[in-house]
Amino acid sequence: MTIQRRSFLRGAAAGLGTLVASSGISRLARTVYAASTARYAGHRSLVGVFLLGGNDGNQLLIPADTTRYQQYAAERPTLKLALADLRKISPNGMAANSFGLHPSMQHLQSSFAAGKASMVCNVGPVFLPTTKALYGLGTHPKPTNLLSHSDQQDAWSSAAPIPSLVGAAVARSGWGGRLGGTFLGVNPSLPSSVEYPGSTLLGGRRLFVAGPNPALVLAANGTMDFVKHPNAGFEALRRERMSELAGIHDTSLEEGYGGELGVSVDVAEERTRAMADAWAALPNHATIEALVAGVPAEWTLPGQMLSVLREIVAAATPKPVGLGLKRQVISLGLGGFDTHAGQGPVQADLLAQLDKALQVFSAGIDLITASWPHANLPPQSTLFAMSDFGRTLSENSDGGTDHGWGNHLFVLGNRVAGRSLFGVYPDLDLATSQDTTDGRGRWIPTTSVDQYAYDLALWMGATGTISTGELASIFPNHAAYVQYAVDNAMPAAYRRVRLAMTLPDV
Repeated sequence: MTIQRRSFLRGAAAGLGTLVASSGISRLARTVYAASTARYAGHRSLVGVFLLGGNDGNQLLIPADTTRYQQYAAERPTLKLALADLRKISPNGMAANSFGLHPSMQHLQSSFAAGKASMVCNVGPVFLPTTKALYGLGTHPKPTNLLSHSDQQDAWSSAAPIPSLVGAAVARSGWGGRLGGTFLGVNPSLPSSVEYPGSTLLGGRRLFVAGPNPALVLAANGTMDFVKHPNAGFEALRRERMSELAGIHDTSLEEGYGGELGVSVDVAEERTRAMADAWAALPNHATIEALVAGVPAEWTLPGQMLSVLREIVAAATPKPVGLGLKRQVISLGLGGFDTHAGQGPVQADLLAQLDKALQVFSAGIDLITASWPHANLPPQSTLFAMSDFGRTLSENSDGGTDHGWGNHLFVLGNRVAGRSLFGVYPDLDLATSQDTTDGRGRWIPTTSVDQYAYDLALWMGATGTISTGELASIFPNHAAYVQYAVDNAMPAAYRRVRLAMTLPDV
């Protein structure tokens, strides 16, 4: 293969987006699973928002009762938020206004009050249930490079906090990608019999959507930019050259690349058409587009979220106008949360951007549902947050916070069991707390990533149990985690299989 031919091979794929797989498994040999649509016959999507850098959950969710608020404030003499400024929420089964959200989180507060959002306390990557006493033992397994951004982003993405103990195939894939791989049995193929990817990355961590089958990796604005050329002769020539590339057999690597390129072309062409046609067929699409009007130019996440809505509409719209997909995992992300210094204004602006994106998502889904023009059921979507890790409860000398472990996150959507506080909120008295690794308030997770994600995968239609079938393949560490908690008579928080964060189907 000549240098010139290699250059053309690379250049021909420019602008297509990419299909990325987690291993060298041949496309034709990949396993086809059979997730169930019995829970909902229409389209469902799972939208993961990765807060890159480690968002300070201690500033996102704050207890508003006198004792715990004073404990929080004592550890944050500079960073503390005024009690009067917190956006109060009243979780089910708790006193009114017993917690507060960061002042920037206006939409999250209103969604919580409307029963469309819930908070999840002290969740993070953990291989086996861990208490303070177990953490102090040198023999008890801890996540690899616990305070490292890249390692903990990978741990969240893969649900493999110790990669060496789960095998290379799992460590190189994400639980979102493994979940997406189960949809090939329920999503229809494109007209060319090409399998449409079950997971899509617009932002966040690429590992999250990597799986046994290729994921669709797009620009942050959702574009693939592959359309037919208006000149028929030129288009025929281009397709001929693409076919040549797809047929390269000089080496196995080139053959594999050529095959994936051919799939990319087919997916790109059909997706580009469906994105335009399905969006145009939605009566109120202009109203949805107006949700991002006036957004500051430097805010990237609301625009990503509009792209997500367009993905959902194209996926849920029946063929031949749309793609007719039943299930899809979508990832996006926002960076800048590594706030070691000057955290106050930086986090406030980032959370304001996040909150606007959540408003675009919620209002957009409601508008799509209200004006759904097709005979099939309207789409349903659930959004959830991820982040590298939480941060220390105690502030540092630079007006910021340092790397922690467990974190407070949220889920949002019309099918969320709302107004709830899931998980166990930590004890903020650092002199006696059993929830911290040290005197600075690095929370030891009482909810694992697997417990957090399991219900979301179940809602999407993954079948089996923690020890059998698809769910066991998606979360290969989960059975051992729960069994350890049972064998050692640990509290119920460690023994549960899942958090019941989504509403049962009727």
